[in-house]
Amino acid sequence: MSLETQFGGKTALITGAGKGIGRALAVRLSGYGAKVYALARDQNDLTSLKDECPTVEPICVDLMDWDATRTALSQIEPIDILINNAGFGGMQPFLQVTPDVFDQIIGVNLKAAVNVGQVVAEKLIEAGKGGSIVNITSMAGKRTLANYSVFCSAKAASDMLAKGMAVELGQHKIKVNSISLGCVSTPTFQKFVEACGGQGNIDQILAQVKSRTPMTGSDDHPIIPMDDVVNTILFMSSDLCGMLSGENVVLDGGFCAT
Repeated sequence: MSLETQFGGKTALITGAGKGIGRALAVRLSGYGAKVYALARDQNDLTSLKDECPTVEPICVDLMDWDATRTALSQIEPIDILINNAGFGGMQPFLQVTPDVFDQIIGVNLKAAVNVGQVVAEKLIEAGKGGSIVNITSMAGKRTLANYSVFCSAKAASDMLAKGMAVELGQHKIKVNSISLGCVSTPTFQKFVEACGGQGNIDQILAQVKSRTPMTGSDDHPIIPMDDVVNTILFMSSDLCGMLSGENVVLDGGFCAT
């Protein structure tokens, strides 16, 4: 059996679907025959996604607004696959962390996953259906980064949230997992490059990452290919691994193993 045959007739909700990983997932799932709800806060991103992939159903809402998010999701049917992809970096040294940035990091990376997960799980339980939830996190939840203490904490918490959800939702045939990603070339990663002072500095950082990464890409680079990311997440979301639950998959070329 192949991934291509796994998603026909399924419904999926992807948060942070306007750019990067979320967008790639939306396009691929739609191409595989799934009905895809693409959630993002930027209407322009959703409009361009709809132009690229006309079958996608856009949902424009700010995940920081708990009630607006629940209202927007209340109108859709039970979802077979939820991918909590939305994230926010927020680079700040620990001694300079501000309440607003702290709240946004926790709000988007953790609180939103709770909110959306509750809505999706409640609908599945009411309908008597099983399903799959994947929280997309980061190797930063396992190996801390300077000036990203809150972000790293939020990603570690998201991994543990998935385990807690798996324990409670397993009785309803809802599997929950998380995936910790290494460096992936996305708009968010580009913001990280800019925050680090430009390409020269990021080249030094990537060289350090490469020195600790046993497996690098075809260009001898530690950046994880987008196809690897999408394929792994879709496998985790599929019925090909129906008993995979409460697990954290690390896709980083072996960085966290060193």
